[in-house]
Amino acid sequence: MDDKLIIPENFPELVNLFVGEEFYIVKERINYDSIDHEGGNKYRFLHIMNHGEDKIIPEGQRDFFFKMINAIRTDKVFMDADGFAVINVKNYEGLTWKNVEKLFSPKACIFWGVDPSTMDLVCRKYNGLVHNDCKITYIDDIKSISENDELKKKLWGLVKRLFGMP
Repeated sequence: MDDKLIIPENFPELVNLFVGEEFYIVKERINYDSIDHEGGNKYRFLHIMNHGEDKIIPEGQRDFFFKMINAIRTDKVFMDADGFAVINVKNYEGLTWKNVEKLFSPKACIFWGVDPSTMDLVCRKYNGLVHNDCKITYIDDIKSISENDELKKKLWGLVKRLFGMP
């Protein structure tokens, strides 16, 4: 314990000295005025990631990500770097879906290894959800998918359904 009576995370047993047996940790919800992102968000296709790198899209998976994005072509959508937005929620503790909707107004969203339940959305992995006119999909993290051909095929099937591609 330091001089300001803050209990370090590494010593949870000290909590019992002060509060007894019952102790609750409440995750505070925070509304951010802006979130660092990559892409122009023209087609409001949002990607939510959480990885340890400082860059928004992990360096080792950038080629895979852009190949997938550039393959999205329909009569209404010609996806490129202006068409999507990617956020890395690593530095946005307590981020809510309501906050994300306000800032990005997504029509389609992929949670890359980020459990949607952290934003109070219920969606099983490799299944979809429609919430406030936004089609939401929850998949494995980008590193796992980029290294697994079967997961790539699953992802591409989901992306084709999101955009009504044959």
